[in-house]
Amino acid sequence: MVKKEEAKKEEVETKVLQDEIAKEEYKAECLEKSFQERELDDEYVEAKNEAMEDEDEVRQLARKKIINSRNSLKRTIAKMKSKDKVKTTELSHKLKQIRSKMSKEILLANKNGNLETCRKAKASSDLKEQYCNENFVEDWTRNADCKGEDFCYMCCENEFGALFVTQRDNCYKMCDGKEVKKPEPVVAEPTPAKVREEIQNDTPTPEEPVVDDKVGKWVWAPKEKNQQ
Repeated sequence: MVKKEEAKKEEVETKVLQDEIAKEEYKAECLEKSFQERELDDEYVEAKNEAMEDEDEVRQLARKKIINSRNSLKRTIAKMKSKDKVKTTELSHKLKQIRSKMSKEILLANKNGNLETCRKAKASSDLKEQYCNENFVEDWTRNADCKGEDFCYMCCENEFGALFVTQRDNCYKMCDGKEVKKPEPVVAEPTPAKVREEIQNDTPTPEEPVVDDKVGKWVWAPKEKNQQ
């Protein structure tokens, strides 16, 4: 009986110990599962954080790319504006030159100068040089040609524009020595009958008194021809 009791006691103790071991094993298993779950949670959180970091990095990269694209577009537009401004300035300058040239040509075409100016300058080297320096300032070549043998013709072209061809041709003829001088008008001498008529017209008659409105006096006026 003592052996049985001892065996029973050992069996009970063994069972208690086995139960304790089972409990501890269960606890260890639960703890291990908890650790695994925690690791999974940590991995999930880490993966999530990495994904968020990657997403932020992608956003930052996209933002930088957009900013760079905008800056590049701004630089391109600025260059285009600069080129357009230069081109506009050149075209405006060209337009002003064309208008200035047209105005100058119109003025030259409408110029009706003086033939005597060319005649006098042709006969005087000082006047010739003065005329060339005053009228051909911008073009050195034309200034030099003006002072040469072609002075008279250049003077005619400068004095008379394209709208005054006849006057220019007359000036050319003057240069060639073929100028046709206009005949002076011939005044006919009065005949005796004409003289008597003028005397009669200038002689006052007492039959036709008229009043001078300015001074309020009577004056004598000659008779008209139809009353004679």
